[in-house]
Amino acid sequence: MHALFINPGGIGDQILLLPAVKLLKENYPDYHIDLLCEPRSSCIGELTNLYRKIKEFDFKDKNPEIFSLREIIRRRRYKYVISTGSSYKANFVTALADAEIKIGFKKGFFSKFLLTYPVILNKNQYTSNMFSDLLEPIVSDLSKKVAGKNLIPEIKLKMSAVEWARETLNPRIKERYYAKKIFIHPGVSKLSIQKNILKSWSSKNWATLIEKLIENQDNMVILIGGKDDHDTIDDIHKKLSFFARPKNFFDLSSLDLTIEKLGALISSSDLLVCVDSAPMHIAVALGKRLVAFFGPTNPKKLLPNNPKFIPVHVKNLECRPCLFDNRSESCSRPECLNVTPEMMLNTINIQLGSLKTV
Repeated sequence: MHALFINPGGIGDQILLLPAVKLLKENYPDYHIDLLCEPRSSCIGELTNLYRKIKEFDFKDKNPEIFSLREIIRRRRYKYVISTGSSYKANFVTALADAEIKIGFKKGFFSKFLLTYPVILNKNQYTSNMFSDLLEPIVSDLSKKVAGKNLIPEIKLKMSAVEWARETLNPRIKERYYAKKIFIHPGVSKLSIQKNILKSWSSKNWATLIEKLIENQDNMVILIGGKDDHDTIDDIHKKLSFFARPKNFFDLSSLDLTIEKLGALISSSDLLVCVDSAPMHIAVALGKRLVAFFGPTNPKKLLPNNPKFIPVHVKNLECRPCLFDNRSESCSRPECLNVTPEMMLNTINIQLGSLKTV
């Protein structure tokens, strides 16, 4: 038997879906599970072996080829097609499938005609749990199995990637093997910026935080990022006050990182410091300690309730969180971005202090 998950969105959305996929596989181990996602997210296959096949379709295209999408979905006769979208469009896409059972979130009157099982959408929870609600028509006693639990994603790294990370890091840290490895990933996706979704922290703040962290010789600060982050990281370097690079600070952002290599580097960290972005979800899925800067988005929906993963955001700001709850893009006066370096540093020190008891 076969099942298909349709999950548009970035790599973070794919990681957040993994608990639901795992839950389906545990209850139906003989099922072959496929994924339909955007081309930018198909690299999820580097981080999990849960899928038989990963198919691509550009859901962001302004003029999507509906017949092409229909053909992709119907290349196999699925028993279950499960869509994670919460819009009319998502229900329509699900209805294109030649499947025995079509499942998605209830959206308006037409859901009952487009879907076999419209599932009531509960956004007020961790997104992995929200996605897992879609299995209610399939998995018996689902509510008992997940009651009171944060369904934390898990990813798998090949040993070759872990070895690559070790070989990359060891020459740089061999003189300071005792140091706490603090990885900093300051970037957000270019798509977020293009859509006026402001979730990033200023380069000046990152530079100030780095300078404060490297004052402690027991800290090793390592910058990482991908091709979308080069401008941000270049700007951070311009804002740093030192000229001779300290021995407990180096930059790996020039490396050509696949998503698996990025995961392998994060797996080598004692702590990841980042924004609400894909690396944050990778750290969660690897069980690594995390401090994440949050602006307009809601950490309760994007981070599990676990002391390993600490969000930092402006307190007592009535308008936040707003993004994706009340608006689809950022406002013109994003006061929620005004987290200070001191706020981040204090939280980082709490996390580093907890390492002594681990």
